[in-house]
Amino acid sequence: MVTNDFPHITATLRSEHEILFSNDDTLIVFNKKAGVHIAEGRTDIIVEHIGRAAVCRLETTNREVFDYFSAAKRFRYSQICFQCRHKKKDGESLLKTPTGDEIRWIAETYGTTPEKIDRMRSENRIFVLRKGAEAVSYIGIHIDGSIGCLYTKPEYRHAGYATETEEELLKIAPEPVFAQILESNEASIALHRKNGWIFSNGRIYWLFNESF
Repeated sequence: MVTNDFPHITATLRSEHEILFSNDDTLIVFNKKAGVHIAEGRTDIIVEHIGRAAVCRLETTNREVFDYFSAAKRFRYSQICFQCRHKKKDGESLLKTPTGDEIRWIAETYGTTPEKIDRMRSENRIFVLRKGAEAVSYIGIHIDGSIGCLYTKPEYRHAGYATETEEELLKIAPEPVFAQILESNEASIALHRKNGWIFSNGRIYWLFNESF
C-alpha cells in the first residue's frame, strides 16, 4: 500500500506494532503503544477483521468504514480530522519541561488530570514556552507521535507565541513530524497552512471508546 501521504501509518510502522492483515491493497495494523487499530483499504476486509476484534480506537481514511461502524454504534465517539506533516528543524529548542504549577495549569486548560500531564512530562511529551519566568504557551506530543494540545494564554494571543511554540517543537519532535486537526477547527487549520505544513489528501476518521 502507498503510505507516504499519511505519516500516522509511517509512525505506527516505526513503533511497536502488530500487523493483523496485509496484502497489496489493504493494511490493518495495531499500534501497541497508542492502543490504536489503523485500517486502510477494502471496506469488506476491514469490516470483517475489525468487526470480530476487541478494538478500543480505530483510525482510517476510509469513509465507508467510518460510516459503517458509526451506523452500527460500535464506538461511543467519533471525530473527523485533517492530517498534515512538516520537516524537522535544526537547532536547540527553547521549550522547557513544565513545573508542578504549570502541570496543574495545563491539566485545567486542557481538560484532563494532573496525573496524565505528569505522565506526559515523564515521557518527554509536554513542553512550555516561557517569556521570562512565565509560561505563555504549551504544546504536547500524543502517544501515537502526533503533535497536539497547543494552547496559549488568552492575554498572550495574537502575538505569534502559538507559531513560535510549534516551531520550537519541530526541533525535538519525533519523525515523522505530523499533526491531526479537527475538521471544525478552522483557526488551527489556517495556522498550520500559514506555517508551511503539508496537508494530506482526504480526511482521518476516528472512532473510539476512550481517548488517549
